[in-house]
Amino acid sequence: MIYLFAALATYYAALSISREDGPFAVFLWLRNRFTRDTWLARGIRCIVCVSCYTAALATCGLWAAGHVRAIDAPLVWLGLAGASVVLDRYWKR
Repeated sequence: MIYLFAALATYYAALSISREDGPFAVFLWLRNRFTRDTWLARGIRCIVCVSCYTAALATCGLWAAGHVRAIDAPLVWLGLAGASVVLDRYWKR
């Protein structure tokens, strides 16, 4: 059950950062900071890219809480990022 919540949190965080304005327009401000055509500017607007970053943070949180062993962390990271992308593709349909 904890992994389901982690996957949903990863999706929502990635969606918020890459597409929403956020509270006090903080995510909009963050995206506007990177206006030139660089890898970082493209990456902050890509939900797949941001899902990788937020999944890494979620995996670190799960590991710190004792829900993930260090040996399993890469699989959990990729699984959370993949679940986030699948959720995004599903909701786009």
